[in-house]
Amino acid sequence: MLTGSRRDLVVLLFVCALVFWWRLGRLGLIDPDEPFYAQTASEMLQSRDWLTPRIFGHPQFEKPALFYWLSMASFGAWGRNEFAARVPGALFATLLVLLTYAFGLRAFNRRSAFLGALVLATSGVFAVTARIMLTDVVFAFFLCGSCFALWLGSEAARPRPAMLVTAFVFSALAVLTKGPLGFLIPALAAAAYRPASRRPLFRSSAGLVCGLLAFALIAVPWYAIMLNRYGTEYLRAFFVHENLERLIRAEHPANNRLYYYPAVFVIGSLPWLPALAVMLKRVRQAEAGGRGSLFFWCWILTSLAFFTLAQSKLPTYVLFLFAPLSLLIGVTLDSLLRAGFQSNSERGLALGAAAVQSAAPFAVLAVPGLGAWTVPAFVFAACLLLGLALLARRLSPGWVAASALGTGLLIICMTVWSAGTVEGETSAKAVAGELMRSTQPGDTVLTSAFLARGIHYYTGRPVSVLSNRARPFFSPHPLPIVKGEPGLESFVRRRGHAVCVMRGKEWQAFSSHAVTSRTVEIGDKVLAHLESP
Repeated sequence: MLTGSRRDLVVLLFVCALVFWWRLGRLGLIDPDEPFYAQTASEMLQSRDWLTPRIFGHPQFEKPALFYWLSMASFGAWGRNEFAARVPGALFATLLVLLTYAFGLRAFNRRSAFLGALVLATSGVFAVTARIMLTDVVFAFFLCGSCFALWLGSEAARPRPAMLVTAFVFSALAVLTKGPLGFLIPALAAAAYRPASRRPLFRSSAGLVCGLLAFALIAVPWYAIMLNRYGTEYLRAFFVHENLERLIRAEHPANNRLYYYPAVFVIGSLPWLPALAVMLKRVRQAEAGGRGSLFFWCWILTSLAFFTLAQSKLPTYVLFLFAPLSLLIGVTLDSLLRAGFQSNSERGLALGAAAVQSAAPFAVLAVPGLGAWTVPAFVFAACLLLGLALLARRLSPGWVAASALGTGLLIICMTVWSAGTVEGETSAKAVAGELMRSTQPGDTVLTSAFLARGIHYYTGRPVSVLSNRARPFFSPHPLPIVKGEPGLESFVRRRGHAVCVMRGKEWQAFSSHAVTSRTVEIGDKVLAHLESP
């Protein structure tokens, strides 16, 4: 019979299998980011160039190469399909859950470690992102590995140069995944923790020298090759445009709010909002977790300050912070299950948070365009209501189990009962299939910037971008741009016939100025056959 840590690992692997791997390839690639990474990996494979990321036949410098290498290896093993595209994310999400558990065993205790890893695996934002082809989960794994190793090295009774070298190795791999942030984030955490703890972080000069050498050997060569190949073009595109400009210019202006990331943590922590609320109430108490908790707060607060000051904001930018946050929630859950609430006000706070999160899924009824999420949201809400009832009765493992079950059932609903409608509203796969069936290979294809990569990935056909903006992409693509209504009329008149694929809300801006012979609606997409007036 399994006991102790082995039982914990079996449970965690089962949860990861359900949340991250269940029907991983069922849904088409989600626009616009998944097709971008999948198309880049495909073109690198086709060109047999493992060094230069490329898309639409040209080099692109948005991200370093490590994530593409992982994707290319996955495509080589399982073929060019949705499952293979998402394997790196699901794999590294699983590894991060196990890494979080292993670190929790060293920093706290077994039950806190298990509960923290369970919270991470079933937190809404992390669970969903782990099933999407993005760099953020892989980046989170390497970044967390660096920070975990950094703390373990500093807390050892004697200098541990190997742990310091490990921290630099993980940091270098993070830099190869997403860029300079892979070094900056651990550095900010270390800079804050050193004065707060009054403990030296680098007690071994040999470890520091070897760590810096390992970092240089891993991270520098690929960047040196790119600078040698492309010179100032790469320097300007990657370091200036993709990194510096994202700090000073908002790619998504609507997200650029001071409260944005606190809101991401609150919403992304569902279904663990009651434990998060209690954790924040107890944050100043010594029982919150000693120096391990102090390091986590130094890490969380420095990263939160940096990303809040940065102008470009997306939920996945702070995905790595869900690992330390989940461990802090795990420590709180352990304390609650062991000793209960400390006061009636604390109990009321937890019940209030549970009531709020139980009502939150019903918001899909009030938001237009979210009809595909109705069944998953209702099932999720039912589990949260069950958790609320169990919590109101008494603190018990049943409440924890009901909360974790909610995320698992949400994933099942999304990939089984609601899969078709979810795919129709999130992916270009279905409308691309209709495009292939109803047109000839030589037909001219117009599409929006949002769908351009998905349509090209699924059809393999060249596309032109119809937009009211001269620069519809944050990072330029070598695609013809048809600008506005006059450009559309001129474009169709010159060719006599064209096919346009756009989201319904995008097509409304052009539909009154185009002569259509036939229009097909698939999900929230419109496929319009355009004729010359």
